[in-house]
Amino acid sequence: MTISFYDHFIHFCDYREIGKIQVPENFQVMDDTLLQPCFDRLKQGVDLWVWYHRGFRRIADYCTQHYTYVKAAGGVAKTPNDEVLLIRREGFWDIPKGMVEPGETLAQAALREVREETGIARLSLGPLITKTYHLYDKYGGWHLKQTSWFHMSASEKQSTLPQREEGITEALWVSTKECCQRLSHSFASLRLVAQKLSTSWPSN
Repeated sequence: MTISFYDHFIHFCDYREIGKIQVPENFQVMDDTLLQPCFDRLKQGVDLWVWYHRGFRRIADYCTQHYTYVKAAGGVAKTPNDEVLLIRREGFWDIPKGMVEPGETLAQAALREVREETGIARLSLGPLITKTYHLYDKYGGWHLKQTSWFHMSASEKQSTLPQREEGITEALWVSTKECCQRLSHSFASLRLVAQKLSTSWPSN
């Protein structure tokens, strides 16, 4: 499991994988003896690789006890001409997404959020790309957000209408290559999505 906080990551990996995985030099290596110091280091702007010995359930329990767990969903829409829909939110390049409302499935929430934030109405849902997890301190406390990202397709390049009341100033179509380049300079969770996009587009 990988959790991000702004520009940094904390990777949790089973200790039985030691020797099979080469940990990047820029990551601080810790273990799950005490989880609080691991998350404290992440919040201080350090990339961490944490080997867990006591089972992943303990990490999941820690997260639900210390953070408000919320679910969100979003989508990466693409035209037949390989144009991808991006938004600019509060000065950062982003992908349309938002909270899952009561009674919604993840897929329903993803389609609704993309339509609301970009004004694009004609979209078809595709498969799940990936799920990301990130921490944020907003709205009265620490939250751990799980975001489910879906492929979406648009039959043509449609006009956009950014949802400005949500801090979105632009919604535009860019090439797949440019999409990945812009996201590579955005938040850490979006960089994970960009990495997936380069190899996971469904065949037309």
